[in-house]
Amino acid sequence: MKFLRFQFLVVLFFQGILSMKALAQEPSIAIELGETDISIQRPFTISVIIQNSDSRPVINFPTIKGFIKKGTATSVSPVEINGKTVVSQVITQSYAAIRPGEYRLPPFELVVGETTIQSEEVIITVQPDATTAPVASPPETIAKNDVFLSLNTSKGSVYTGEGFSVKLSFFVAESYPFELTFYELEPQLQQILKTLRPANCWEENEGITDLSRHPVFFNGKQYAEYRIYQATFFPLNKQPIQLPSVSLKLLQFRPAAKPGGERKKEIVSYTTRPLSVSVTPLPPHPLRDQVAVGQYRLIETSLRKNPAVGQSVQYNFRITGEGNIASLPAPVVPDSTTLDIFPPSEKEVINRSRGVVSGYKTFSYALIPRQNGNFPLATYFRWIYFNLKEQRYDTLRSAITLRVGGTALSEGDTVRVSLPGSIYTGIEKVDSSEQPVNMQEVLRLVVNILLIGMIVGMMYLFWRK
Repeated sequence: MKFLRFQFLVVLFFQGILSMKALAQEPSIAIELGETDISIQRPFTISVIIQNSDSRPVINFPTIKGFIKKGTATSVSPVEINGKTVVSQVITQSYAAIRPGEYRLPPFELVVGETTIQSEEVIITVQPDATTAPVASPPETIAKNDVFLSLNTSKGSVYTGEGFSVKLSFFVAESYPFELTFYELEPQLQQILKTLRPANCWEENEGITDLSRHPVFFNGKQYAEYRIYQATFFPLNKQPIQLPSVSLKLLQFRPAAKPGGERKKEIVSYTTRPLSVSVTPLPPHPLRDQVAVGQYRLIETSLRKNPAVGQSVQYNFRITGEGNIASLPAPVVPDSTTLDIFPPSEKEVINRSRGVVSGYKTFSYALIPRQNGNFPLATYFRWIYFNLKEQRYDTLRSAITLRVGGTALSEGDTVRVSLPGSIYTGIEKVDSSEQPVNMQEVLRLVVNILLIGMIVGMMYLFWRK
């Protein structure tokens, strides 16, 4: 009995330590609802914010009566907290209202991994938009048939690096007399995407996960559109883009010949027509093969604009806009004798919705001035890109000027330098044998010592009795 009690205490002790460790590392999860007063053209959104987790969970977002599910968008941004990188994810589901009105979204639960989170009830007000056309415009590949598979692109000609969207949809008229069911869609879709994806393009997939029904009206008929695939492609070279024809098989059920009889089942196939997108090289420029293409603007911040010599300054150069955000290059910074400029850390947020890729990419630099004076950062930080709106090359330049010569702050906030020279001057005199104290290692050592002492003490008391 005493030995069993001893085992129970040891197991309980270990479980307590493991539980505390798991609790400290448990990700933080929250639901964020979008604006509840929107126009018919704007989507309503439900976002799940996950912090301290780099896994991509599958989330079954709720169905809202009167709304149609659009694609989901995922953004991932690493954040530095206490010297550690914490990954923050935002997974957003978009909903499009069918018609104006007031809609009730009752309280709902979402299961994210092993965690269940709840949301409160809200009323969504959808306002009519006077600029909305009464009917939808038919796609270019529209057929006169009641059922057809459509493949279309947003542009027929692009520059190298300019994005264009590709959408694959299945249309069926409301008046079609037979029932159609998607047949082995997953393996078919894998083969379709393998055929469609151009080898010379960067792809940003919108990640359509639900085959939702979208009512549209054209050619005097009411149709249901099922969007199967939508992505934005960015050509990497001047080779033209060829999109071959693809086919989709469905199960079709015809009415039974006699009442109560078995319906006739058959496999029907629908095929798109091939498409091509021409690619135009960018105008001549020394950096033509290196610059980004799109519409961008600069947002910059400096945590200190009046530093003293040797003080570290954090400078953030954020490029935001529409284009291939993931491949945006960092500014080319020239060598400087007045500033020590360290390589940047990068953070990006990408949104993919309705055939548009937008977001931002931030380059965070550490700057250390070597001498007093005024230093316009435009001398060091400029970013050249091809402006699609203006159809010309453009440059984003810093508008911040560092005025070096202020009073130095505390010892811990100042980096000592020996002028003239680099911040590494005198590094050979530094005693590298003095290592900083790692509090995490010290805490782990103390816990291990206490644990061993507890086990030895309990064993001693057990054998003594």
